[in-house]
Amino acid sequence: MSERRYFYHVVSPPGHDELARLEFEALTGDRAPQHPPWDERENPSDHPRLLWARAGVDVGRSAYVAECCRLLARGATLEEMLAASEKLGLRMERFHVQARKRFGTKVSSSRQIEVAVADTIWGSPDLSRPAIELIAQAHEGEWLLGELVSRTSNGWLGHEQRPHQYSSALPPRIARAMVNLVAAPGDRIIDPCCGSGTALVEAGFMGIEPFGWEINRSVAEQAAANVCHHGQAAWIVVGDGRTAKGRWDGAVLDLPYGISAERVDEVLRGLVEHALKIAKLVAVVTVDELDDLFAEQGAEILGIATMVKHNLRRKVYWVRAATA
Repeated sequence: MSERRYFYHVVSPPGHDELARLEFEALTGDRAPQHPPWDERENPSDHPRLLWARAGVDVGRSAYVAECCRLLARGATLEEMLAASEKLGLRMERFHVQARKRFGTKVSSSRQIEVAVADTIWGSPDLSRPAIELIAQAHEGEWLLGELVSRTSNGWLGHEQRPHQYSSALPPRIARAMVNLVAAPGDRIIDPCCGSGTALVEAGFMGIEPFGWEINRSVAEQAAANVCHHGQAAWIVVGDGRTAKGRWDGAVLDLPYGISAERVDEVLRGLVEHALKIAKLVAVVTVDELDDLFAEQGAEILGIATMVKHNLRRKVYWVRAATA
């Protein structure tokens, strides 16, 4: 097994770190280290913000993975990392060093760290329009120097602004992460109960062809208006998502919750079961426990993330269909 030489910065608000971990795994193909569930930690906000993978990938479409860096040098101290960098004999033109200083270092400022790193490199820096970005930072008792491979565009920002909104609608950031669990640019996804079209919008922005089913004509028209508002395109069908015919790379479902959906009733169960028949990968957000349902369908649960907001606790299931 090859060494993990790429480190990823993960940024997630409280209660979203488990979904961020699943998104990292979907993007990189590497498993993230297990971490205690949010409700079993002394500090619920304490979670790894730097994860390692064997490959460097484009995280431009990510919701939570902020950066990907290729490891160049490391050391137990800043001085050791600088010595390791100098030993490499790095030659770069138009590079820029960004230091992320931590307390306890002997260097008094980020600027001093940046200059010290630059002094180990043959070439000319460019602080205004660099061709190469380097990151120097401390992490878990050591110093790392990495070359930036990719950075998220935060493309979901501002997508809350749309003609039609619902308080129960999936936030764009969560919808984007769920789409990333099941699809990549060039793929086709289906949302069998698309509601106001949040997942359709996010998929469109990421170069993924979106298809939505919505049984309520008025809501379907509002979803279409939201998609058009953001300059995207989607196939939207007025009808029962359990009747959708075709094959898709992925499916995303935001199952209703509240007084009318205290359990997985026949309709919701049917939506999930049908999604597993027409899509290779499925992401479902729900307040219910669906482990038994997936087992009955022969589906493989790739990961489960608990999301917490105020008193609401929901789960995101990331599943591979038996027919994949």
